[in-house]
Amino acid sequence: MASLRRVRAATFTLFVVLTVSFFVFAERGYSQQLATQGQSPSIVINGDPPPSKVGRWQTVVPLANGGAIGEVLGMQTVHAVLLPSGRILLASGSSWRNLGPIKTFPTTNPPPTPKGIFDRALDPFANSKLSWYYQLVNNTAIYDPEKNTFFRIPSPVPHQDPTETHFMPSDLFCTGEHHLPNGNVLFAGGTQYYYPYRTGQNSTFIFDWKKELQIPWDRVDWRQLPSEATNPWTFAGFMKRGRWYPSMVPLLDGRFAVFGGYVGFDKDFPDMYKFQLNHYVELFDPTAWSKAEPQKAWKAIDVHTHPNSPFVTLINPNFDPKNCAAGPTYDDCVRTNRYDNFKLYPENYLMPDGNILLTREGDWVSLRTEDTAFMRRTKHTYFARIEGTRDNPSISFKPGPDRPEDVTSYGTSLLDPNTGLVTILGGQPTSAGTLFPFNSTPYQISAMPYQFAGGRGSRKRETFDPSAGGRWKLEPDFLGTEPQDDRTMHYALILPTRQILVINGGNYDFYGAVYYPLLLTPQFAANGTFSGYSKERMSEGMQPRLYHNVALLMPDARVWVSGGNSTRATVYSTPMPEPEHNFSSGQPKPDLSAIDVDNYFYGDGPIGKLQKGAVQVPTEDWIAEIFEPPYLFIDPARRPTIRSIESTQSTPYTTRETLGGKPYYLWHANDMFEIALGDLPSEPCTTSASLALIKLPSPTHGWDGGQRFVPLPFSTVTGGKSVRVVAPDLKKQNLPPAFYMLFYVDCRGKPTVAEMVRLDDSAKRPLE
Repeated sequence: MASLRRVRAATFTLFVVLTVSFFVFAERGYSQQLATQGQSPSIVINGDPPPSKVGRWQTVVPLANGGAIGEVLGMQTVHAVLLPSGRILLASGSSWRNLGPIKTFPTTNPPPTPKGIFDRALDPFANSKLSWYYQLVNNTAIYDPEKNTFFRIPSPVPHQDPTETHFMPSDLFCTGEHHLPNGNVLFAGGTQYYYPYRTGQNSTFIFDWKKELQIPWDRVDWRQLPSEATNPWTFAGFMKRGRWYPSMVPLLDGRFAVFGGYVGFDKDFPDMYKFQLNHYVELFDPTAWSKAEPQKAWKAIDVHTHPNSPFVTLINPNFDPKNCAAGPTYDDCVRTNRYDNFKLYPENYLMPDGNILLTREGDWVSLRTEDTAFMRRTKHTYFARIEGTRDNPSISFKPGPDRPEDVTSYGTSLLDPNTGLVTILGGQPTSAGTLFPFNSTPYQISAMPYQFAGGRGSRKRETFDPSAGGRWKLEPDFLGTEPQDDRTMHYALILPTRQILVINGGNYDFYGAVYYPLLLTPQFAANGTFSGYSKERMSEGMQPRLYHNVALLMPDARVWVSGGNSTRATVYSTPMPEPEHNFSSGQPKPDLSAIDVDNYFYGDGPIGKLQKGAVQVPTEDWIAEIFEPPYLFIDPARRPTIRSIESTQSTPYTTRETLGGKPYYLWHANDMFEIALGDLPSEPCTTSASLALIKLPSPTHGWDGGQRFVPLPFSTVTGGKSVRVVAPDLKKQNLPPAFYMLFYVDCRGKPTVAEMVRLDDSAKRPLE
């Protein structure tokens, strides 16, 4: 495909570059290999396939009254959540930055590894430092796809520590997030310190999507600590221990099970040791939560001695004790590193039999050292089962089937809508990372031997079949047959058409962005049996989406993509701004000069400084894009619509409410609804029409743990202008109560704009 690649430097001037670079990579512990980095985004010119074949990209340029500067959002987007309103909540917290000034190559050779943004020795959570702290973590925004507005909004305000001399951190960087049944979003944990270790904080917060709709953000100075009227966040309680990189599994009764993450320097516990992982499973119960008594919603179960759990499964009896620091934590460090563990950001799934499958995909790379001593090599998977009562829960474990090879890091996973199987795509084998000679011709940084690229991805697909006790199947080259097809830090999005879009990521964590999405289209035999996927490369995006990127399906069936880190930025702290601001032109803009993104990794940790104008991806990518899949270009003049959704029976609950001019629906299990359709195509048709629900997405770090696709059988009525459907039974179909997007796909394969439907048998109104 003829194309050009646009690269943005730290000043965010856009350069157009036509080049393909070849480098010889030297991977520690592995043989040398040749890899390619294509640098070519798509623009439509003569000879390119049309958008109806390969889709189309758009750069997001929000309206000028918000917090963006042209197309530059001015912040990283590590976390993204689609709200029932259709708006996208974006957050990054402190965003994996260093606090400047720092020493960099080539001025300092070799440069020291910076300490990050929060150093425990500097007591960053003293009450006197609240304004300074809040400025560094206050990176949150709302994007409205319908209005094309991007507003910066306040981040959660730290909760007071009971000592009254310190506050508890509220940094949402590397938090876990998930939708509650009412559409609000629970955020759990995040970053505590960067030094002496990466540690997790234990605060939790709830984001109120309905309150957010009522706040006039164009009149709010997002840089200030919010008032009650402009604060959509509520403190939701403390977890037992800190969690950095946690995941949540929604249960069928509305509770959430929280797994994984680094602990922090937590009260009433001994000081943590390096790479100490959380061995609690915690449960959050929304029905027990109140603003006055948030702790009643939380229950913690210590599983470090539970039979058959990872924590009692010996996998590395030869762990070298020299890796652990002398002191009171030495024995615990040595012991735990000989055993298996929960992963960071573990990709866990509630299965139809009530067990939670611990796939063991997630993150080991954050435990990376040159000898990989802390990155556990294992094929083991496990099942966990939540038992007991809400007030007195318990958990049990049993071994799962081994994976075909050692578990990988940052392969994305999903419940495949066409096979029903848990599926893992791509991911990195255990590796200390990759170094390659830095040479961005015609620019050359002399005397600098190697740039750190991170771990190399793969092209594999692994599928878990629960039948016959469970087994895994490996297909090494599912994503392609060339080295350029290797992926890590990517997503697999389920589209309304049952297609899967593999998007974003790179050949490595921090290098070799893969710009083309891969569209997987299900194929069916004459008898309707699924027979496999056809695969087609889509048009290439403009921006490199490496580590810390996000991608999600929007209600209009387009795909939002943003973010990406190639290394750590440097932020220069400045005093909190004065409250005065002239709102005649909207929100105050971010200070781009306070953040330096002309950086690269010099080895694994130290930072080098790029020459101005060097062809290189930015440290943080602040430009968002939207991908329009090919189905949107089927008959561009006509798109089917959902005109109304009505219950066909008397119900003891309210089935429809409006907010902000939009309807929201509530369905209880097995009730029947009639859906009126408009703008349907005339014959001939190429396929059967379909109806489906897709759970609202909440992606981060290459995985969307909330993604669910629910096909809805229907009957056609009123001459084909309406369909009747029975609401799914959540327990029988293994679906958590939540808001879902309802899509109708016409017989040409073109989806409607989605309507928001809440599936929740315990709710009486959609918006309660």
